[in-house]
Amino acid sequence: MKINTVSFAAVLLALFSFACTLTAQDLLSRDKTEEADSSMVQPFPAIDISKELGNSGTLINASLKKQLSPELMDAFTSESDSLLSLFNNFLGDSSTIRLEAAGRRQLDLVTQRARFHLSQLEPFQESLIKVTGELENELSLLENNRQRWQLTLEQPAGDEAVVSREERIQATLRRIDSVRVLLQDDLVSILGIQDRLTEMRVNLQQVLERVRDQKTVLGETLFKRDMPGLFRDLGNLKNRGQIRLHTEKFRQSMRTDLELLKSGYTGSMLTSLLLFSALLAFLIWFRKNYSRLISGGRLELSKEHRIIINAPLASAIFLTSLMVRLLVPDLPDTFNDLNLLVVIFSMTVLMIRIYGARFRLWIVVLVVAASFNTLYELAYHPGILLRILLIAIGLTSIWLFAWVYRRQPFEGLIKNTLLYRFFRTLVAVFLILEFLALIANLAGAFRLAEFFTLLPLQITILAIAIQILTRLADTLIFLILSGNYLQKLNVIRDEFAVIHRKSLWLADLILLLIFLSISLDLLRIKDAVFEWGRGVFTNGFSLGEITISLGNILIFFFVIWLSIMITKMMRHVLEKDVFTRVKTSKGMPGTIVLLLRIALISLGFVLAARVAGMELTNLSIVLGAFSVGIGFGLQNIFNNLVSGLILAFERPINVGDVVQVGELMGTVKSIGLRSSTVHSFDGAEVVVPNGNLISNEMINWTLSDSFRRMDIRAGVAYGTDPERVLAIMTELAANHELVMKDPPPRAYFIEFGDSSLNFRLLAWVHMENRLEVESDLLVGINRRLAEEGIEIPFPQRDLHIRSDATKEPG
Repeated sequence: MKINTVSFAAVLLALFSFACTLTAQDLLSRDKTEEADSSMVQPFPAIDISKELGNSGTLINASLKKQLSPELMDAFTSESDSLLSLFNNFLGDSSTIRLEAAGRRQLDLVTQRARFHLSQLEPFQESLIKVTGELENELSLLENNRQRWQLTLEQPAGDEAVVSREERIQATLRRIDSVRVLLQDDLVSILGIQDRLTEMRVNLQQVLERVRDQKTVLGETLFKRDMPGLFRDLGNLKNRGQIRLHTEKFRQSMRTDLELLKSGYTGSMLTSLLLFSALLAFLIWFRKNYSRLISGGRLELSKEHRIIINAPLASAIFLTSLMVRLLVPDLPDTFNDLNLLVVIFSMTVLMIRIYGARFRLWIVVLVVAASFNTLYELAYHPGILLRILLIAIGLTSIWLFAWVYRRQPFEGLIKNTLLYRFFRTLVAVFLILEFLALIANLAGAFRLAEFFTLLPLQITILAIAIQILTRLADTLIFLILSGNYLQKLNVIRDEFAVIHRKSLWLADLILLLIFLSISLDLLRIKDAVFEWGRGVFTNGFSLGEITISLGNILIFFFVIWLSIMITKMMRHVLEKDVFTRVKTSKGMPGTIVLLLRIALISLGFVLAARVAGMELTNLSIVLGAFSVGIGFGLQNIFNNLVSGLILAFERPINVGDVVQVGELMGTVKSIGLRSSTVHSFDGAEVVVPNGNLISNEMINWTLSDSFRRMDIRAGVAYGTDPERVLAIMTELAANHELVMKDPPPRAYFIEFGDSSLNFRLLAWVHMENRLEVESDLLVGINRRLAEEGIEIPFPQRDLHIRSDATKEPG
């Protein structure tokens, strides 16, 4: 069997890759052995004892500076005692102890407080870990130094250098021991604090586990009755203690949440206030100056953009309130509910401005329902008053969804028919849930009634907030891209519509994922869905030492896709904005872009393999096997890839050159890694493998310049003065404005033909004008020869017919 050169080289490449892998592993193992041998403690050489004594003194002084001061130890102890006191109070609280008897709202409050305490614990533990690491490092250095001095003293007798310095060495050992004792005392104290905090952390995590278990139990008993029927419970309205109980519960909740806010959220609230002030100031300034900040002419603000720009206060409040909810998700319940009310009122202003009077009544009723919902959350304590408030929320929600279903106000706003049908179906489902909630409340299934009543309203408010956010994102992206500074970039100016559309698509995708995450949380299935998804993406199967899972596969292809997208973006920026402003030699921009594509895509592949969990040693084996495949089955592809690299470095052709490959002639449009595209003069785009451009004969008409010699031939009748014909042809070419003057055009009398005297005109013209100039000169020569009375002959043949006299007539 015949094996060509490429196959043989590929096999050698595979063997080389495998050998390199083994060699690297052997070297690594040897390096580790040598490192282990070199790490053994050795005595100090006698000649270096004086110098090393000085180094040891420096080390001792540096270690002394690492000793914790009494003030710092008191601060650590005081802070740990304070945290432990707060944690013990929380763990000893009745609501934490009796989780099995708590409702979902109480469980959410316990979860919130536990996470708050954990957030207080983490930075303090990190600072203790840092101090512990520094102390352990110093103790290790001291111990190593002490061992070396001890081995130095144990040298064989008779070493004068050691004997003469024995007293100084002993003094150094005593100083090392004293410093080690001090640092070890500090380390023991810090480790004791860490142990207590770790134990408390475990207790807090156990509370969170108990809360999750209890929520699972509540979900399983959601459809069971947990209160008497509504009409039986109405008798409790005569009990005046109900109102006092609700009031006391509300005050207690306010006090608890206010203490939490003061103790751990002051910085977050101050940051939010500063953010709101800065955002409001910027929006007001921008409203007054946006006309001169955006590029005029072809870019115009839409009516919706102007509406949002002219509502700076509502936009600032809306954005800041949402940021608080996203950045501080464990905000105390009372302030979380108040924040929701602020979001709703600012959202209402923006909705009325955007959607107009058509939705005004519906928006007002929505605000009423949302206000009832906030009052419900603030005054939460299961009882007859809360059940009546829940009925009021349900009736208001029924009116909201019935109005939307009957009036169909979104029919013209939702363009997609399938999406609109889904929206109508969802509204109908919400109506059914609200009616079921009323029945459950009457029957005494309070938790089921609460779930069915609040869920549709909360999802509706969330969907409207996300919709308003998409409008704000659209306006923000449009204003940024249309700014005077970005419009100076050619890639932004030329691709404005595409960049705006894709940026908005990315923003919408992020907002959609946020909507789905919050919706799953409202449905109380977020943890279960995420756990299921985590199992789907992480569970896989093993092939030898390689574990393959769906998550690894998706990550692998995502990273490669991302590297390709980044490559395309950088190519556009380089071609449109960098190379148009930087002077380079011909063909250099194409070479740089091609090499950059190769580098980024190769880096993306290696990074994708690494992120997906593939070891680089395994990757080398895969590449070795792949090279064998190249040798036997992918020779042409590999040949084209190498030819692409040759084209990049040698640059025999460049983008824009006019080339001729066989019968194909056209302009080079692009040079890729595997193939290049040639736009033929007939209008077809022909994909030519790079191997054909390297291995076959190719004519590049415009490699060094774009001028081409034109060859025009003509014949005149015998008897014509040749010098006159030469003068006419030279004169016409020299007087044509598109013919080059240097070198000048020349005419030649080349031969005596069968029926004419033949002449040849040579002239240089630009490649793009060749056909036009050739046509002009032919027409001109024909006209001048006719004016001069010079005949242009054409081939003639005389036919002579002879009779045969020997043949008898007849």
